[in-house]
Amino acid sequence: MKELHKKALKAYTEMLQIHIDTKTKDLLFHKETENFYEALFEIAHKIWERYVDLDWEIIDSSLSSKKKRANEIIVNLKKEIEDYQANNELTLWTDDLLWGLADDLEDMEWTSKAFL
Repeated sequence: MKELHKKALKAYTEMLQIHIDTKTKDLLFHKETENFYEALFEIAHKIWERYVDLDWEIIDSSLSSKKKRANEIIVNLKKEIEDYQANNELTLWTDDLLWGLADDLEDMEWTSKAFL
């Protein structure tokens, strides 16, 4: 079942990339692929939740390690965004987008810290 999920996750990721790539090329197809990638995410999610329901684990580590890693993922992405902003010339709109994303990640960071 773990291999099945990997295939479903790969299908989701590829469909998401197709969706994003078609934004400026074919609006109807772009909109429909949104439904496709959302459905593929749900399929991958359901497969792995069933896998866990059967008493398996996706990541072989303790609960506290998973909580710590969740926080690290958020913190690291926020830092990458901030570093990118600091080291690149950006349009006002791109800079604004990245500030908003960093702000969202900061909210997530504080929430994730509450679980540590």
